[in-house]
Amino acid sequence: MAQEHEKKAILDTLQYFFDGLDNIDAGTIKTAFHPSAWQFYVSSDGLRANPVSHWDRTCRAVAENPEHPFNKENSRKNVVYIDVTGNAAAAKVEWVFSRFMYTDYYTLMKMDGRWYIMNKIFHTTIFEDRS
Repeated sequence: MAQEHEKKAILDTLQYFFDGLDNIDAGTIKTAFHPSAWQFYVSSDGLRANPVSHWDRTCRAVAENPEHPFNKENSRKNVVYIDVTGNAAAAKVEWVFSRFMYTDYYTLMKMDGRWYIMNKIFHTTIFEDRS
């Protein structure tokens, strides 16, 4: 029963991130993350790392680009799993758009009675042309 309560609390934390991206709102996004959190991904330049404060710049760039997928279409979000051990957890989420999918992996910690995303890594899968 306690495990299910913790999973629900983690889903609530992830929902801040989902809502923030859906509304292109960096403040809501950052509510889900610990202030010391980082996001990592691999680009053509190699490993990239951004602190949680980077969401301000990202949201401005998305808001200024009407063609950005976050502005043009809704994604389907699928929480694949949440695994909890004490005050540590991991979650996997798939964000499916028409032409690509983000697969996010989050590490979370429970501190001061609430869950925070500590780190996020992701992979982008580009779908073949479906026309």
